[in-house]
Amino acid sequence: MSVCGRSKMQGFTLIEMMITILVISIITAIAYPSYRDNVRRGDRAEARAALMENAQFMERVFTENNAYDKASSASLPRTVSPANSTGTSVKYQFTLSNVTSTSFTLQAEPKNSQSSDACGKLTVNNLGQKSVNGTPTGGMTADTCWQK
Repeated sequence: MSVCGRSKMQGFTLIEMMITILVISIITAIAYPSYRDNVRRGDRAEARAALMENAQFMERVFTENNAYDKASSASLPRTVSPANSTGTSVKYQFTLSNVTSTSFTLQAEPKNSQSSDACGKLTVNNLGQKSVNGTPTGGMTADTCWQK
């Protein structure tokens, strides 16, 4: 029994609960955009690797046939990223354009949740020149898009 004759009550007050919810909300508001940017960067890195894999495939086509135009977008080893994804899980779609016997251009176009990526379409050609189509946003440049 307590000194005053009243039993001690235990638990959280409404103010304590509101402060806890406020702190969690602030942490979430700061952390989620950073998390989303890191996920986009990871998806972009996977697309860059797949784009280079497709470029190597085109070089093998040229070695075997002495021409790039023996390949089509359908014959690329990777047509989407992540590999074998379908529907809304596709992050990038790869296309082959400007194909002649001596040149080609490969593009990785962002799709679905990746479509708001700051870099837009990534491209690489037969000379190994890496670029982006359009103007990157959010302080990104073509070089940083290919590095981050």
